[in-house]
Amino acid sequence: MTTSIIKTASTIYWYKSLFSLSLLGVLSMSISCSDDAGPSEDDLIAEQLQAIIDEKVGADFEKLVGVSVSIRVNGEERWSLTGGLSRAGEPITPDMTFGLGSITKTAIAATILKLEEEGKLNINDPIENYVDFNNPNISGSITIFDLLAHFSGIDEYLNHPDLWPTAEGNLDAALPTDLLVSFIGEPIFAPGAAYQYTNANYLLLSLIIEEVTQQTTGQAMRQRFWEPLGLNTIFFGAHDTYVQPLAGAWRDSNGDGTLEDITDEYRNAYNSVFYGPAGLFGSASDMSMWATHLYGGDALTQESKDKMLFSYFDIPDPIFVGYGLGVRKNVYAGQTMWGHTGGVRGYGAAMFYNPFHGVSIAMLNNQSRSEDGPLLRHELVQELLAVVYASLQ
Repeated sequence: MTTSIIKTASTIYWYKSLFSLSLLGVLSMSISCSDDAGPSEDDLIAEQLQAIIDEKVGADFEKLVGVSVSIRVNGEERWSLTGGLSRAGEPITPDMTFGLGSITKTAIAATILKLEEEGKLNINDPIENYVDFNNPNISGSITIFDLLAHFSGIDEYLNHPDLWPTAEGNLDAALPTDLLVSFIGEPIFAPGAAYQYTNANYLLLSLIIEEVTQQTTGQAMRQRFWEPLGLNTIFFGAHDTYVQPLAGAWRDSNGDGTLEDITDEYRNAYNSVFYGPAGLFGSASDMSMWATHLYGGDALTQESKDKMLFSYFDIPDPIFVGYGLGVRKNVYAGQTMWGHTGGVRGYGAAMFYNPFHGVSIAMLNNQSRSEDGPLLRHELVQELLAVVYASLQ
């Protein structure tokens, strides 16, 4: 019903009954207010954000296959957005889980700091106090802090020439962690001498967690974080049951420029290889909430957060400017944010938090080995946050 129709009707009813006029006036005001209100500010911002996502996704190799995004302000999820496909004919939905890659390091570091709060370890202790890794290339004098901040100097196990042939030889068979540790070669430098980002650091940290807690890494994280915080879609692939629906994973496996659906390859072998450095999965909504709890909430004590959110090595880069304990210090849309990016076979991700504005973002994507993938993911996060920050001015 339009306002003009209501006015015509009210004129007729005036001659019939003053009571009817009053009643119709109230109705007219209600409808007029509803019609005049239009879309909310958040709805208008959502349209801008969705347009940015839609421009980045598509079937073209130079686009992202699928994307799930969650953006929170002071813990409230203001925008949940998706775009593109999971698998052929299946669109991405907000409840889908994705491989998180190195965002896993945020949870491994948090678990180590939580164990320190529980009095079970000290991050300044040498690792030989907790585990004998039985590899002459791993010095027992390396401290837990060295592993957390990437100051250990140990070599990268993921680069060993036997790793992927072994994993791909039987995707149903998990690679034992002692085999992964044996793939760590001669050290790059002496412990504490320099900074070198190395996934092997977080493999060893996950094994320290297991020795100290007598739990699997998955159990230790779930008990301390996922269950208490109600983050029910986050799981550790090597130990936990998959939370469905899982977004399809896409990868250009042979470098011919064509992405293939590799979702069915995610079995025991892959999960065992990625382990502590990159073994988590989760939904965008839970990951943006994890960033809020971890960096802006009470998942850890303030003392632990102060240790974590400190750049121990400044990096001469306009975007990735420093590293704390399992956390990157990045600049997006002119704002300093803490979190991590991630990439594993078939997936790419970013999760960051701005303590000044209380903004957290999780951007999950289901492809890897696209030459433009990392750039597109960065551009997507950058452009989304530019709109969000402008709306908060």
